[in-house]
Amino acid sequence: MTKVFKWGFLIVLALFFVVPLLAMARFAFQSVPVALLTGETWLKGWSIDPIIAASTEPAMWTAARTSALLAVFTIILTLVLLLPLAIVTEIKAPRMRPWLTALTLLPWVVPPIALVVGVSVTFRTGAPWFLASVFSLVPFYALWAMPFTYRALDAGLQAISARTLYEAARSTGASFPTIILRVILPNMKASIVAAAALTTALVLGEFAFASLLLKETLPTFMVNFQQSQARAGLALALIILIFTALAIGIVVRTLRRRGLNVQTTGL
Repeated sequence: MTKVFKWGFLIVLALFFVVPLLAMARFAFQSVPVALLTGETWLKGWSIDPIIAASTEPAMWTAARTSALLAVFTIILTLVLLLPLAIVTEIKAPRMRPWLTALTLLPWVVPPIALVVGVSVTFRTGAPWFLASVFSLVPFYALWAMPFTYRALDAGLQAISARTLYEAARSTGASFPTIILRVILPNMKASIVAAAALTTALVLGEFAFASLLLKETLPTFMVNFQQSQARAGLALALIILIFTALAIGIVVRTLRRRGLNVQTTGL
């Protein structure tokens, strides 16, 4: 009975996600209206012209370049802030792990509009150049990605038994910087890549901060583009959605191969 319930739940869950994606694909790549769909026409009218139309838009490539740069700088910022903190907490103060894990959830407590309004009021008079730059999105993205990034890094530290490695290296006379650079970090490549991939997926899909700060990123471009070319806009959104899902799937597969187990709360 339990097995039947499990498979039934998985099938319903799969249909919940797959059916809307199939509807998106049909609307984006098939020109036959729904009212005219029959057994004879459901294979007709399929074309990749919408995605070609989207890829020929210069503004799309500009927005994609902006999102790619934002992803790179967001990854750098999150790793600079969280990687040393996660390592020191694990090897020096493991009792603080639950509190640090809970602390990383705080950015999700505050709505995006509240964060943007608060920061805008603070920087509008003192540093208007900060809000004028597209890179003003980087701190917001770093905060929003913090729960994913920290959990990936923490899972990596748990998987390699970082505290045990630290104590073993200290017993051989290695200095703290040597332990971090030559022992801990080389063993954390998988979790660092996982954190970077999750951050990239978030940046590619985040709309609220970019829209509130009036920045042209890939998500904001797609929303505006769909208003003028609905089929091409949905085709582009579907391709990016599939790319993001594949990236996250690769991350999950890598984590499982490395024996990493990401906790949701850490408490």
